[in-house]
Amino acid sequence: MIKRFSVIYIGSIRCELIVGQRGKGCIKILDRALFPINFGSQSFTKGEISFKSVYALCQTINEYIEMSKTYGVESIKIVGTTALREARNRLYILEQIKINTGGYEVEILDKEEETHLIYRHMVLKCDPEFNIINETKDDQMLASISSGNVSVALLKNGIIDYHQTAELGYLKMKEILKSIEENSERFETLLMEFIAINTQDFVENIRKRQIKRLFVSSHEVDVIAQLCGYSQRQDYYVINARDFGKLCKIAGDLTVNQLLKKYPLLEQSEAETLNHTLMLYLKLLAETGVETFILIPMIIGDAFLDFEFQITKKQQLIDWIEAGSYLSAKTIGKKYHTSPRHSEFVEKISLKIFDAIKKYHLLGKRERQLLAMLCYLMEVGSFIDHKNFWVQSRYIIETTDIIGVTQEEKVVMGKVVEAVKTNFIKGEEKIHSNDGQEQLLVAKLAAILKLAIALDKSYQQKIQNLSCHVRDEKLVIEVTTGKNFQLEEYFFKSSRTTMEKVYGIKPILKIKRVES
Repeated sequence: MIKRFSVIYIGSIRCELIVGQRGKGCIKILDRALFPINFGSQSFTKGEISFKSVYALCQTINEYIEMSKTYGVESIKIVGTTALREARNRLYILEQIKINTGGYEVEILDKEEETHLIYRHMVLKCDPEFNIINETKDDQMLASISSGNVSVALLKNGIIDYHQTAELGYLKMKEILKSIEENSERFETLLMEFIAINTQDFVENIRKRQIKRLFVSSHEVDVIAQLCGYSQRQDYYVINARDFGKLCKIAGDLTVNQLLKKYPLLEQSEAETLNHTLMLYLKLLAETGVETFILIPMIIGDAFLDFEFQITKKQQLIDWIEAGSYLSAKTIGKKYHTSPRHSEFVEKISLKIFDAIKKYHLLGKRERQLLAMLCYLMEVGSFIDHKNFWVQSRYIIETTDIIGVTQEEKVVMGKVVEAVKTNFIKGEEKIHSNDGQEQLLVAKLAAILKLAIALDKSYQQKIQNLSCHVRDEKLVIEVTTGKNFQLEEYFFKSSRTTMEKVYGIKPILKIKRVES
């Protein structure tokens, strides 16, 4: 087990080194270092990061690597987020970093990974006090404000059931509105209007809830907490919404130079984006109506370090995110008016088939979870186009934020839905992909899902009991029913081709009829 390690975090405005040592149920920080960079400004305005900046960064990274080695670390990780992720020349930059740092590679967290890493870290820091993931009946909200994005998660019974990200971070807003800000006397009004336009989707969902507790994380939390009266750094801060409003009113009327003069603790970069951040906070407060809210410092390097090196609560928080993925899928299905009884029934059948043929698909827990979620998402497109619903379903799945589900996984799920479609009579499905492993996964899940859908083709849940087992290269599905099962039997026979082609086993349906 690795005991000492370091994380080098490449953000939008800073490159940070954190050296840690595993303790009893915690990570002990041995050293920190910080180097200012302007990757966010370049990436968000020009779409590219200059090689001159990259070469300067490489010198810093090499110094951080040497510092890490003096502590005898056993692992050095380099991670990047929004600024690197959104740069058009990302591939060339990453290659130069690798070449100029002796072969060290940068791991770019995708948007979904970054967001659920932050949510988990928020819970880790303040859950002992607030018990966020306990099955409380109160609606809660987590919000993450980074340099490039604002993410919102709504919790029901302690589990995330809605999640969405808007490309509206404080630094991105600053760069977009820079020219307007310089020529506007009432910039704060314009800023609030801009925020309102770009937050319409998740504001609509917030207004459907009665949020009792609001947790917000951003890079400037420690600074904002000091402006609100805190004198010592803490894991989290409880802020009175009315007092925060007074701060915003004062700061909103000040220029950058005036902010620096009034609040000496501010750095130049913090003063330049302070009002953008405060306005985002105000928007969240206005929509939730909470009297107090909890601020949690966003430290990506620390969050990555905590979970990469397995602190005590890691598995519990992974399970929490996965529970949120499943509940979010059900919520999306409900939003598009799919049949919950049909979805639940298809899920039950799909998972029984999945478990029965384990030795044939060699898939794991994660693929089983994706299959379960698919049962609630496969027909969401019917709300838009009933005839060709699978086309719309794939688009909705691939473009909707689902907490804990990566973009690559959403692409797979979308392809499965398209492969399944309701035209069972055709033997060939569009399951081909340039990625062989992806094609295999799509085909394996589609084969299972097609059979499960066929067994509830009437949407009437006619099966009383169902069992599955494999015998002599045949998948035997035994059902007990007291209703006319001809429709399901017909579509079962028409849908088993994919199973035979993918797994080499023939599905056999045995029906035991009883009086209803």
